[in-house]
Amino acid sequence: MDDLYFILTIESNIHNAYRLKKNLLDLNILEKNIIIVLGYSLTNPETYIDKYPNMKKSKIVFHNFMDFILPKMYESKKNCYYLEDHTIVYENPGKFEKKNKLVWLGFMRKLSHYIVGAHLVYLDKELIEELYENKDIYRPTQIDRFFRKIGMEKNYLHIDKSITKIVEHYSFSINKVRRNIHNKYFYLNHN
Repeated sequence: MDDLYFILTIESNIHNAYRLKKNLLDLNILEKNIIIVLGYSLTNPETYIDKYPNMKKSKIVFHNFMDFILPKMYESKKNCYYLEDHTIVYENPGKFEKKNKLVWLGFMRKLSHYIVGAHLVYLDKELIEELYENKDIYRPTQIDRFFRKIGMEKNYLHIDKSITKIVEHYSFSINKVRRNIHNKYFYLNHN
């Protein structure tokens, strides 16, 4: 069974989503398994104002995941990857052993109490089903905090090295440009 790759983007960043799709194709991931999903955009309140009149910038990615990506993952009945459109992937994620139901393959920093960046996260189909069936109980938060909390509470989290970096881009959640900083956790196969 082929895993699916869901790329979260917004209309104004669609070029980054297509760049990431090409990146995944270059890593021998089948095109039929790559799905670009448009979400709510902070710069376009019409996309969310009816459902979330008081949308906070730190919660928009959570709502995009819950409202647009998680239902598609659930419907697929497959293991899936969540990707953010500003991600650069350096290795085929499928070649890494999945030691748990939530495997964090793309991030910027790993602190004792926090993981910065949910650039590439593997979700087992059983975890997806569990999240979907209980989606109404989760409180909106930053997406990396959400994934870490789920992983830690359920003992599902596996994190080691990051196989991603990011494209320099403007982040609405922090109101500044995110640069591709040195990531001491970055893994690159030198073979």
